[in-house]
Amino acid sequence: MNATYTAVAVSTTEATAPSDNAILAVNARAAALRARGVDVISLAAGEPDTPTAPYITEAAAHAALHGNHHYGPAAGEPALRTAIAARLPALTPAFTAGDVQLALGTKHALSLALQAVLAPGEEVLLAEPGWPGHAGAVLATGGVPVSVPVTAATGFLATAADFEAARSERTRAVVLASPANPSGAVYSAEQLTAIAHWALTHGVWVISDDVYEQIIYGEPVAHVLALVPQLREQCLIVSGVSKAYAMTGWRIGWLAGPVQPLTEARQHISRTITHVPNITQAAALAALTGDQTSVREALQQYRRNRDLLTDALNDIAGVECPAPAGGMFVFPDVTALLQDGLWASTVELADWLLEHAGVAVVPGEAFHAPGHLRMCFAISPAAAAAAARRLTRHLPPVSSHTTPVEAAVDAAVATAVTVAKAASVEVSR
Repeated sequence: MNATYTAVAVSTTEATAPSDNAILAVNARAAALRARGVDVISLAAGEPDTPTAPYITEAAAHAALHGNHHYGPAAGEPALRTAIAARLPALTPAFTAGDVQLALGTKHALSLALQAVLAPGEEVLLAEPGWPGHAGAVLATGGVPVSVPVTAATGFLATAADFEAARSERTRAVVLASPANPSGAVYSAEQLTAIAHWALTHGVWVISDDVYEQIIYGEPVAHVLALVPQLREQCLIVSGVSKAYAMTGWRIGWLAGPVQPLTEARQHISRTITHVPNITQAAALAALTGDQTSVREALQQYRRNRDLLTDALNDIAGVECPAPAGGMFVFPDVTALLQDGLWASTVELADWLLEHAGVAVVPGEAFHAPGHLRMCFAISPAAAAAAARRLTRHLPPVSSHTTPVEAAVDAAVATAVTVAKAASVEVSR
């Protein structure tokens, strides 16, 4: 049975500022403990822990210092929109700057997309577990989010049949996120093709959330529009520079799609925020058109961290952790741990890990997935190794002896320390 979403409250044992975002609440608690001198490794954030690349910040500084201080077009600067269009699926006719609207981050782009296609009370289908921001954006625009349950048995991916079972006469749109948050699941070409044809048959808008599209560990899968170009007039793409370029705080995203929803989004921007700030647009342009070495290096680092955490978690009795195909999170199933009775829920387990292991994680309840934990591995190799070591020390091991995974973790810690020392010596020179 499919159900509409309800707000999820994730309690913690220490008060934090009120928030309807359980993920930010966990991260805020970890930050508060750090501020008091507690040694905490946070795997709770939904962002890379590295700074934005220097060539991007330098572009922003140059724009600020050289007179880029006045009003610009509501749609966004043409050069940036052209660069974005060049990254969109290759169709005939090709996407152009006119098909792109800038926004204050991907979440804002999602809201613009929903505002353009939804009437109050219309429904949007969302695979669950999924990022709670999707449901929040639907609610904020007066729509009704409808959950479409998916499980580990299906790779946390919804099928066209799943969406059809959830469809009603009020269904207006479906949100597809690939890679998905929190599972890291990536839709296959066959699955996307079937969903696209289902959407065309029933007149359902497809909103493609592509914010993690550059963070895939296998062969890239073609975009749904490249697979089924006839969906073009019924598809809106939302994305941004936040994840791949470590620019979550810069708030640059975009919406791409047909004329009518783009026109409505542009009017909304003009009537509310006027336009996205010029300085951050300059930074985004540099990110998209500059040297992509930092993006490739980050992907390699994430892969190593993913493998390390996955191996460590699978060495813990009662934990099952598939390696995600994309994104920056592992999403282990810890249901068997809860059956021992030490913790009544993953909320309690997350609190316990923060208090006793000094590791901040997000309980699955934040994603309507009790029995799971989300852990971000877009962190330094040293932090990933230390977190893996703490988790294997504090949770029941498969065996009492030192395992190959523990040895690998120890080696990774030693390597990270050696690298850090070498870097310190180099800086001192």
